[in-house]
Amino acid sequence: MKLSIKKQFLLLFLLVTIVSLFILSFMLRTSIDSCFYDYKWAEQSKIFDLIVSRLETFYAEHKSWDSFNGNEIGNLAMKEGCYFTLYDNEGKLIWTSEHTIAARNNTSSVHRYWRNIYPVNYKNQIKGKVYIVQFTDSIFTQKDITFRESVLTYILISLIIALLLSLPFIMILSSRFSSPITYLQKKAENMIKGDLTTKIKISSSTTEIIKLSISLDRLRKSLLQQEDLRKQLASNISHELRTPLNVIQNQLEAIIDGIFEPTEERLDGLLQEVIRLTNLVGELEKITTIESNEFIPDIKDVKLASVVENVCSTFEAAFQRKNIDLITKLQKGIIVKAQEDKLIQLIINIVNNALKYTESGSVTVSTYMENDHAVFEVKDTGIGLSEEDKIKIFERFYRVEKSRNRNTGGAGLGLAIVKNIADAHGWEIEVESDGKSCTTFKINF
Repeated sequence: MKLSIKKQFLLLFLLVTIVSLFILSFMLRTSIDSCFYDYKWAEQSKIFDLIVSRLETFYAEHKSWDSFNGNEIGNLAMKEGCYFTLYDNEGKLIWTSEHTIAARNNTSSVHRYWRNIYPVNYKNQIKGKVYIVQFTDSIFTQKDITFRESVLTYILISLIIALLLSLPFIMILSSRFSSPITYLQKKAENMIKGDLTTKIKISSSTTEIIKLSISLDRLRKSLLQQEDLRKQLASNISHELRTPLNVIQNQLEAIIDGIFEPTEERLDGLLQEVIRLTNLVGELEKITTIESNEFIPDIKDVKLASVVENVCSTFEAAFQRKNIDLITKLQKGIIVKAQEDKLIQLIINIVNNALKYTESGSVTVSTYMENDHAVFEVKDTGIGLSEEDKIKIFERFYRVEKSRNRNTGGAGLGLAIVKNIADAHGWEIEVESDGKSCTTFKINF
């Protein structure tokens, strides 16, 4: 049977309360019985001392046990429920009662009793020993028994009343503990239904519940951000695909309608748009592959300077066309752990990004060791990055200075691929910029 958390808390608190009261009742009963017996034993000890004192007085008066018949002292003892046996200092029996003999011989008797041996002294010499037996049945009077039972009854009634009075507090506590969890459950259900805009905020004195609410709200924000990114991604992909497709469609319709001649120049333009679409799909495939859980880099030792030098050589013509200096400062002999083709893709994307956004000046590509780790660095004299740009440049389809997107080309996926490759290898990316005309990308291996 499944119960709500409120009912479970209620039953738990109720069970704990009942068990606690039961244990308390048992301890009180045991303590009262112990104290009661101790009190009666102290009272009976006075009687035992009186019997011993009377025996010592008898011996002091008669200087022997020859004339002792035990009737007077025996009657005194019997009035208090006591029985005794007297021995001389040599262990010879002087006087005894039948009850004392029965108590000594029948240790398995159902009657409980106290028994002890006391010395009988005269002038600091032991003149005899007295064996005293006290049956517990005779210790407690009817008043004693009634008093004890009354106390235990009052304790039981008090515990029952305490249990009844604790029920409202138990219900309040169970509600206090369960309400925040119920609230968080409803918020989670609303998130499943798509409500990601309502902030999750809860007031509680329980640390775990506060942490749970904070974590759930972070999850809400993350899902909301992912939803926004999904919508933005769909919009960006649609935009990036629509532009070349519209160009191709319009050109082909014009050629079919006889408006344009299918010249080599127009066909080449259509081919470039198709290539652009192919490149866009290819970059999306790269991101999907790297982000998939199945992608595990094939790590090998790679000579960093050699790879960077080869990549830079392929960019020389492009830099010359824009009249931008490509400067390389490569420290030889640096070995990094990487999947080589992914490392090459990362270097290409960063260098290509610097080339796109640099209109004049230079791009400096460096490799060096810093604090026992290798560094790949690209520094340009381009348009710079704002603080907002530095946060968003690794998002898909994000491009700096959007009015120049068509001039710079690309779909805004290059740095997103860089980020995914770096994350897959466990590398750290640093971006520095003065916000105006200088940007530095660093990969810490």
